[in-house]
This record gives sequence, C-alpha cells and structure tokens, in this order.
Amino acid sequence: MVGSDHEEEINAGDQWVKGKGCSSEERINIFSLNGFGEPVFTGGRWLPDEIRTLTQAVKDYCSEKQVSVTEFCGGYDHVLHNKKTRKAWNSIAQSLPHRPVISVYRRAVRQFHGKQVGKWTEEETAALFRLVEVHGESWKLIENKLGRKDHCCRAKYIQTTEDFNRGKWKVENIKLLLQSVREVLRVPRDDMDIREINIWTLDNNEKIPWTAISHRVKRRPYDCYFKWRSMTKRSNKKALQFGLEPVPMLKDPAKFDSRFEYYQWKAEQDPRWRERFANEFILPRLREGASNAQNDQREKDFQLLSSIVNTRASRQSEVSWHSMTNICKDPRERWEELCDNYAQDDDFDLPLWELANVVVVQLKADKKASNNQADAQPKATTKAKKRKRRTVTLASNQGISELGLSSHDIRKRVKKIIDSGDEKELTVKRIRAILQEQIGKDLSPHKDVIKASVKELLLQEKMQI
Repeated sequence: MVGSDHEEEINAGDQWVKGKGCSSEERINIFSLNGFGEPVFTGGRWLPDEIRTLTQAVKDYCSEKQVSVTEFCGGYDHVLHNKKTRKAWNSIAQSLPHRPVISVYRRAVRQFHGKQVGKWTEEETAALFRLVEVHGESWKLIENKLGRKDHCCRAKYIQTTEDFNRGKWKVENIKLLLQSVREVLRVPRDDMDIREINIWTLDNNEKIPWTAISHRVKRRPYDCYFKWRSMTKRSNKKALQFGLEPVPMLKDPAKFDSRFEYYQWKAEQDPRWRERFANEFILPRLREGASNAQNDQREKDFQLLSSIVNTRASRQSEVSWHSMTNICKDPRERWEELCDNYAQDDDFDLPLWELANVVVVQLKADKKASNNQADAQPKATTKAKKRKRRTVTLASNQGISELGLSSHDIRKRVKKIIDSGDEKELTVKRIRAILQEQIGKDLSPHKDVIKASVKELLLQEKMQI
C-alpha cells in the first residue's frame, strides 16, 4: 500500500519530459557540487595541504581498486570504461568537501596524467601542425602521439592558428564585444547595457561563453573576459555615484565563501586551526547576528514609541494597544519594559505621550553610546597590536644588550657592510651571516632588529640591496 501510494504521488505530479528543461529557480549547477552533492564555492589556486590530501586520496583509491594511478588519471595506459572506477571522483572528492568534484578531477588529471606539461617548444608546435594535417582535429589521437593532453593540444592549435588581435582595445572592439555578448546570450533587448546584462545572467543563472565570443571579436577568450570584468567594475563605480547597488559578474559570487570553507575543512582536520577558525569566522558572525537583532529591536521600539506619542494619550487605558500588535507581539508589555529601563521615577508623573518622548531621548542616547563603543573597538585592537610589536622590539634590544652590543652598534656594523661593496648581491640573511662571523655568536634570535636596521638604512640613503 505504501508503495502504491508513493507511485500515485509520482504519477500525479509533473513528469520529466526529454527535451523539456526546468525553470531557472529549479536549475542546479552540477559543476558546483562537492562529493556529497552539496553546492560549494571554493575556487582558485590549490594550496600545498590540499594537494597532499588529494594525492593521498587518489593513491588510496587506486590501491583499493587495484589500478595504477596513470591508468586511473588518463595516462598512456588509460582505460576509459572501467567498472572498478565508476563514480570514483565523487568518492575521492569527499576528502576535500570544500572543493567541487570537477575541480578535484581536473587537478588530479593535470597532476597524474604522466604527459608533458609546461611551455611548448618549437619542435612540439611543428609536430602538432603535422599531426593535425594527417589526422585532422582528432585531439585524443594527437594526444597519444604527441604526449600532450588533448585539451592542451586543442587550445594551442586554436591560439596559434586563429587570427586574434592583441594590444589596446579600441572603441569599435568594445562595441563589438558588447553586441556579441547580447547576440550569443540572446538577451530580451538589443539595447541592454553591461549592468543590465549582468543582472540578467544572475537572474537566469547563465554563463557568458567567452570561447564563442572570442571568435566574433577576434580576441583571445581570457582577453574578452578580463575586458568585460574591467567594464563591469567601471559600471559599478558609476552606479554607486547614482546611489545604485553594484552588480557583480556571475563568476564573482563563487569566491564569496572560499576562505570560510577552506578554514572549516582545516579545522576539522587539525585541532590547532579550530581556534583560528572560530576567531576569524564564527565569533564575528555571532556578533554580527546579535548586533543585527539588537538594531532590529531598537527600530521596533522607536516605532512603538512614535505610535504612542501620536496618540497624545495621558493614560495607558486611552491607548489602543491592539492596533500596535503589528509592531511587536505584546506592545503594552514592551512599553512597560522600556519605561523600567530608561525612565526615572519623576518621569512617571508626566502624561503618557510625554513620557514616551523622554524614553525616545534616552533610547537614542543609548544607541549613540553603543555605536561609539563599536567604533572604538578596532582602534583598541590596533593599539594592542602596536603595544605587542613594541614589546617584541624591546625584548630583542634587551637580548642584543646581553651580547655586549646595542642597536646603534648593530646599525653601524650593518652600514659598514653595505658601504664596503665586497658582496655583489646582499640580502638580510647574508648580512646577518657576516655579522655572526665578525661577532662570533649566533644572531638568529635577533634577526628582526637586523632587518629593521637594514630597512632604516635603505630608507635614509635610498639604496637597494
């Protein structure tokens, strides 16, 4: 019975039809999902600890499935259809939950495919053109013969053969770029500007296909992208002058939570990162939430007091408290709390609406005091950092004095080493080594004082090491 009821619910609902897409609200970008099927936003450069985790995850998976790493990641002995490795990258990507599956896959393939990487030589470029003449644009076949990945061969061939323009953008090129974006995206209007196009892409979750646009504009894809981004920034500056909110490109919000997700992943792996994660992300968000809630409550209090003042009532019985329930749940109880917190004993002899005016004045003073306290907190933090820096400097100077030297002596010795010109390339580390040879003692604990002395001399004499 349960199964039949479930089948009836499915049949009663809208069935999926091949060729019929879903709405923009229901559309899911599968390239932003991690190994657990959750949307994530981390992108950009891979850090060393992420690479180590990915390397270990790939090796563990290959060891479990008894396949070689090059076979698994598309090397020379790569087997495309392998039942052992089905849904492998979803499993591997679970070790990096802050990274999308597609990002994990691309990084692993680049790292373990075993083929040539780096700058193209003239011999490789010539061989690429010969292979294209023989085999056409069969990039998988060219990959096996040339020793370069198929997408690298395709990108190199397109960049070399296409007649892309370089250098400064002219007005005609910018107009052509704008018109090409309109035509490729098929926007509703032909006169939409950059701001309106960016809003339309965000609302409809549409990405701008820069490769297709590059062939129309005769510019490289990343040149078109960076030009559009600079035009977007210029458009946002003008929007701020007119009091409008800036509109980002579709790709920009993807970087919003990247540091948060990375720090969260590190905190789960290493207990030493938990305090740092809490101080940089959790506590500020909690404070921000508490501050927002307090500000919302203050606004409601001001609305309530303004309503009481407008009634010109002398007693509580003359106020229609029921009409104020849209401001707060129990307006009369909240009014009594405000009176207890902000009114003096003598104020209760005043008419009700005048008493409300007194409470408004006290509430505004309390809001101003809390804002001043919040503004003074960053200044106090800056002063604490300066005090800490000064303490470290004093401790370093005290340590040098124990060696029988002073900061002035160190400065004189550093100046003498720089002026001598015996060394062609001097660095702070090399100056410290020369000082150690002269003094005969280890100066590693005092490297900050030596570095400060070198900077001071360079600023005074405008020299370069």
